Formats: sequence, C-alpha cells, structure tokens
Amino acid sequence: MIWTISFRNFVKHWKIGLLAILGTMVATMLLVGGLSLNDSVSSYLEEKINKNFGEVDFILKDKADTIFLPKALDLERVTEFLKNYPEIKKFVAVKLASVTAKINGKYVDLFAIATTDELEKFIGKRIDGITISSDTAKSFGIDVGEEIEIITAKTTFKVKIQALGTGLLNFRGETASANGTIFLPESMFEEYGVYPLKEANAIFIASNLPVEKHAEFAQKLAKEGSVRVVAGKYRLFTSPLNKIIGYLFIGFSGFTVISSFLFVSSFFGIIVEERKRTLGVLRALGYNSLQMFSVLFIEGFMYLISSEIVGAGAGIFFGRYLLYKINSFRREDDLFAFVQDKIPFDISFRSIIIGIIIAMIVPVIILIYRSLDFARTSASVLYTGRSQEDVSPKLQKRKRITFKIVLFVIGILIILGLTSRISYSYALLVVLALLPLLLRKSVTNLVVFVYGVSILAGVYPLLGTGGARELLLRAGLILAGSIYSIFAFIPYIKSFFERIKSVPVVLALSYIDRHKMRNFTMFVIYSVTLILILISAIVPTSISEYIASKKEEGAFGYNFIIIENPIKTFFGSYKYLNDASFTAYFENLVPVQLVEASFLDKKEKYTFIVSDERIFKNLVLPNEKLMAKIKKESSQTVPDKSLYISNKIMKEIDREVTMVLKGVLPGISPKTVETLFVRDVYDPTEALLPMDGVLIWSNKKFFGAINGYVGVVRDPKKALEAQEFVTRKLDGAFYITGEIEKIYASINNLVNLSLQLFQLGFVAGFAGLAIITFRNVYARKKEIGMLKAVGAEGSVVYRMFIYEALAIVSMATVVAILASVFVVRDFSAFIEPLLQSFKIVVPVWKVLATLLGVFAITTIFVSIPANVSQKIPPSEALRVFD
Repeated sequence: MIWTISFRNFVKHWKIGLLAILGTMVATMLLVGGLSLNDSVSSYLEEKINKNFGEVDFILKDKADTIFLPKALDLERVTEFLKNYPEIKKFVAVKLASVTAKINGKYVDLFAIATTDELEKFIGKRIDGITISSDTAKSFGIDVGEEIEIITAKTTFKVKIQALGTGLLNFRGETASANGTIFLPESMFEEYGVYPLKEANAIFIASNLPVEKHAEFAQKLAKEGSVRVVAGKYRLFTSPLNKIIGYLFIGFSGFTVISSFLFVSSFFGIIVEERKRTLGVLRALGYNSLQMFSVLFIEGFMYLISSEIVGAGAGIFFGRYLLYKINSFRREDDLFAFVQDKIPFDISFRSIIIGIIIAMIVPVIILIYRSLDFARTSASVLYTGRSQEDVSPKLQKRKRITFKIVLFVIGILIILGLTSRISYSYALLVVLALLPLLLRKSVTNLVVFVYGVSILAGVYPLLGTGGARELLLRAGLILAGSIYSIFAFIPYIKSFFERIKSVPVVLALSYIDRHKMRNFTMFVIYSVTLILILISAIVPTSISEYIASKKEEGAFGYNFIIIENPIKTFFGSYKYLNDASFTAYFENLVPVQLVEASFLDKKEKYTFIVSDERIFKNLVLPNEKLMAKIKKESSQTVPDKSLYISNKIMKEIDREVTMVLKGVLPGISPKTVETLFVRDVYDPTEALLPMDGVLIWSNKKFFGAINGYVGVVRDPKKALEAQEFVTRKLDGAFYITGEIEKIYASINNLVNLSLQLFQLGFVAGFAGLAIITFRNVYARKKEIGMLKAVGAEGSVVYRMFIYEALAIVSMATVVAILASVFVVRDFSAFIEPLLQSFKIVVPVWKVLATLLGVFAITTIFVSIPANVSQKIPPSEALRVFD
C-alpha cells in the first residue's frame, strides 16, 4: 500500500516531477561528465604507452645532451655498465637528431633516427627503407610513395616515404607528444649533416619489469653519474593528466553542483508542505511514524532515481561535448604544423555508478531528514495544514535556540581562527556577518541593511591586502554584505510601488517579504552563479587585454627573435646581417647573445642579454625615467661592460660589480670573471618576457652562449616570410606579436567554456523558481479566487507570479553586480602593485547578453505555472479549505 501511494503521488504530480528531475540531474550530469574526461584521458594515455614506445621502457642519454647540441655517449663504458643488470632484456644505441620537414606547405619539427642492423635486431624486424611515424603520416595525410623535404643544419634534401612506422617506429620523443620521427639510412646522417657526431647519443632499453617499477629502476641506472634516464612509459602511466582534467572540471563546476543540492533541499521542503494535508488522512487512519516516513521517502527517492538516470545519460553526452571542446583547442600557426592528438571518448560503467552515488549522497541525507521530520508531525497539523510552529511553539523555539547555538559556536571558532592567523579586523567583520542570522527574528530590515553596508564599508580599506586566503575571505564577506544590503530593502521597494499603484508588483514583493527564507535558496543560487559568471568574464578578459596591449612591445621593444641552432657550430652559422634581402623585412635587426651570470661565491644564476649600442634603437625597459635618460644621451657614449639590471637583483646604480659570466650551453661554456658598471635598474615584472639584465659589450663573443638576433617587424606578412627563411636555415624564429595573438585567442576560448559551465548553475535556479511558483499557485488558490472575485483580471494574477520570480532575479542581479564590483576591485588592487599598467576591462556586451538571457529564460520557465494560475476559476479557488 505504501508503494502504491508513493507511486500514485509521483505519477500524479508529473509536471513538478519533470522540473524536479531537471533541477536535481545537474549534479549527476556534471559529475559523470567530469569522470568521463578522466576515463577518456586514461584510456588515451594507456594506448600511447605501446603505440609510441613499442618495447622501449627507458631512454638513456648523457646529462649534457640537448636536442640542440647532442653529446655522444661513452658506449664502451655504458654498455658494460648496463650488462650488469639482469632486469634489462636488451638495449640498442641509436643516433637521435632533430630535423625540420616541409609537409603540405608547412614546417614540422621531427626527430631523426639512423637505421642500423642493431636497431632492426632490437625491433625484431627489418625496417623498410625511409620510414616515418604513422601518427605523423595520419595527421598530415602522408601516404607511402610521397616525397617530403628535409632541412638540416647543413643542407636540404628530399626523400620518398617507403613505410609508415608502428611501435618504436612510431616514436614521438620521451613524452610521446612530439611530432614524430623519420628513420633514415645511417649513410644519410653523415652525407646531409643530420647528425654531427660519430658515436650514438642515446640508448633504448627494454626490460622485464612492470611499468610500476620503472621509476625506481631509472633512478638506479642514473646513479652511474654521467647519464640521465627517462622512464617514458612510467611517465605516461602516472601522468597527473590522467585525473587532473576531470577533477579540475568537477572543482570548477563545484558551485553548480552545490546549487543543485540547494535546489534539492528546497524541493523536498515543498514536497513536505504539499503532502501535509493529503497524507494527514493516513496518520488519522493509524499509520505509524515508520510508515509515514516510508511514504514520503519512497516518493522522494523515485524523484532522485529518475533524476540520476536522466543525469547519468545527460552526463555521457555532456562528457562528449566537453571532450569535443578540449579537442577543439588546437594549436594553430601560419608557418608550422603540429601533430595534435584527439582524445577519444571513453567512460566506464564504474565511473557512471560512482558519479550517481556521489550525486545522491547529499540529496538522500536531505530526504531522510525531511522524511523523519514529516513522520514526527502530528495528524492535526498534517490534516489542517497548520504550521508546526502554531501547534508546538516550544518545539520551534528549541529549534531556533539550537540553530543559534550552533551558529554561535561556529562563529566563535571562525573568529578565534581569524584572530590567531589573520587579524582582528576580519574577526569583527565575521561577527557583523553572523549577527543578523543569530538575531533574525528581532532585527528590523533597516538594521539588516545597516549591517550589510557596514560589512562592505569595513571590507573596502582591506582590498588588495594579504594573500589568496584573505582574498577568498573578503569575497565571502562581500557576498554577505551585498545580500544583507539588498534583501533588507524589499519593504522599501514595495512601498515605492504602492505609491505608483502597481498591484501585481506589490503582491509579488509582499509574498517575497513574507516568505523570505523560502525564496532565499533561489536567491543565493542566482546571486552566486551570476557573481561567478561576471568575475569569470571580467578577470580573464582583463588579463588577455593586458597581454594584447603588450604584443607590439614584444620582448624589451623587439617583437621578432631569432635563435641560432647550436648544432650549426659544427657547420657554420648563417650571417643574417649580410643578407640585404633578409634585413629588408625589419626596421631594425640586432645581434644578441644569451649568457649566464652570477656573483662571486654565490649560487644564484641570472640570465643576461649581451649586445652592442645598436640595441638602444628600439629598446624598451620598464622604467620611464631610465628610458627618458637613454633617449637623451647618445648610444655611442655608452661604454662597454655597461649593465642595466633587474631591481630584484640589486637596487644600487652607478657602481661597479664583479660577476662570473659564461655561456648557457652545458658542458662547453668556460667561465670568465668581469667587472661591470651598473648604469641603472628596472622592474622586470612589467616586461612581457622578463630578463635579469641587458649588458652592452661590442664585439664580445662568449663561447657556449646561445647566439641570435632581435628585430622589429610591423607587417605580419613580412614576419611570416622572415620566419620561413630562418626555419629553412634550421634556426628558431619567434614572431612575438603573433604568438601573443594566439594566447589571446586561447584565453577567450577558456573564458567562453568557463561561462558555459557556470551557466549550468542556472538550470537548478530556473527549475527551482518554476517549482516554487507551481507550489505558490496551488497554495494561494484562495487568494487567487478572492482577487478574481473582486474583479482582478487573469493577467493581473499572471503578472503577479512573473514579477515575483523576476524580483528575485533582479535583486540577485543587483547583489551580483555590487559584489562583483568589490571583488574585481580587490583583484585589481592585488595586481596593480605588481603590474602598474594593468587595467580592468569589462566585456559589456557579453555581460549584458548573459543578464538578458537569465531574465528571458526565467520568464519562460515561470510562465508555465503562472499561466496555470490565471486559468483557475474563482469558484474553484474559493472552495479551497484553509
């Protein structure tokens, strides 16, 4: 019988049930969607372990080896060393180099490995001529028989692809994320200058150990001293990417999940109110507390199970959407191409169950509490519909006292924690925030308003102080102050509309004022979600605009950087300044060196740019007085060994310092001790690419330094042509303006995704308001009948419910805007001491579109129950027993 009653109520109220499912499914959808990302990434990385490494478990190189400057291994010594380990099944020495290929009109950086008999023996099969990684071929549409152009430090040449590699022949570097590898005959390595050394620089090792033991064994091998060992499979197996994407998403959408839980609490409260009169008969017929508990619990559980099933299904589709968005964040470039994997969608049944269980924990606890409270209610209260407070004021008084004691104890603990760790100012503000809750029955609206304004006034002087903990605490206080200030203003807003005789608005505000706590949950959901959306739109936009403002400035006034390939030391570097057709691309092109600097007897290392007086033409340092000084004096008068240094390193100027200078390339850079003259200092935090110092020294060459050029290009087309020219010389070219534009686009993509996630919080809000409105329509049938009996039209009743919902949204919007102003101002005050030119930018149209969308969708959701209200005949409404 209990199951029959519960099921009948569940089916009878299917309209409210649909809205309930819509509101409660959000948490399940987000959790299942987030966990599906973890499953997809885990499956993807697991596939790559064998797909890109084959049998290779470890890669051994000399510690001084770099991709730019390889260093040969002492093969005799290392081979004998490896033979001492029974865990090693086999190993092979390989020549591993870097080349650039031109594929489909774009340049692709590839590894190159020399094909040898030993490598074929290690793999266990013959290598069919020139082989390219199958991942590379798939990404760029390369088929067997096609030709590609290879660029080395010595020359360029074309090769015909004879096979597509799998397993180890699909090698994509130590992290399995590079563009791939081309396997060339060993004779080509020497003929075309692919590799400058005679001996191999890497050893591939296969072991009989499980992946879990690889890291420990790699450390054991590295104890040899002169080598470094990378456990590539273990890196992928334990990659934090396995879990971090999904958990970050779940954390990022955490408030949306909380919004859904708040909605659940409100919904079950409404169910209890709705069932009081109908189930009061059961109590009168002799149902005991357990049976009454079961009736309500089973009905509520039906809503939960339905919402969990729908939410899990929606979560699978939502996970696919999220993965699509992640895969769409592609790295784009006009000159270079990249192998960019697409993560395939995957979700386990275990993840679906875990998502459902986690999403159900809080709602089930809320349902049990509501059902127990309902089961203890007397038959007279249930059947008459009177409140428990009317029947048992002592019980309600005890509840209020208990609530106040708990709130008071929590407040004391928070205050003690704040006074011991932060300051008395925050403790006092927390007291102000808690008092209206403790005294909510005895304080007037005006007093609550004053409390709210006082909290905001108290927080304002603290903006921009402290660290991240204080920033979050201030955000909470700002939210509390904003809510008190606006919510307490309802009676005064109602008085205003009474004067202009707007009946629907007055009725709507009257009901909100009378049932504040009932509407408070929806109010908080809308407020906090809107705050998160506004801040997520404003702060990242401001950061991206700041970065965009720096794109023309580039690095110290130069927006084009050339880095010479160190391997070309063996073949001779290209003299770019001697090529008039190349220098024509630039307003200015200046040679530079990158060196390492340190003070005598100190461990701290710094990086300096070394150049001559030509660098002053476009040099921009973050010091206005210094720049004015540089413009006034002739660059020809600046003597050699003049140093402009970061004020983070030293503050004194016009003094000599003794420093140790050396190239940055390991193993080949001799040290030299020099006395330098510090002409001035600057703050590197304002520089787009911070550098520790700029050293002026004409015709000085540091062996082992990274050599290059800095230039200024205004025309993006010319910059692209210059990049291609440099790339064909196997050097590195970076057009900073273009790179910043890509960062700008990426930030915008992330902002749009974050806004979409936070907007899901409104799903619970929309459904909650619709359910509350449905409840209000049926609870106020008598009032509706009286209004119609005295001549009120159906449209007045309709507008009353619409205005009530929009009033909640309007107040939430005002709270969100007010709180966002304070939080953004706080963030700005926090950042400005570090970045003085940082400015807050409000994306007006994006914010307006969001706010208008919220109002429009709220109106649509609430119009359904509001439309029901205007169709109720007065005769039926007046027959309602109260």
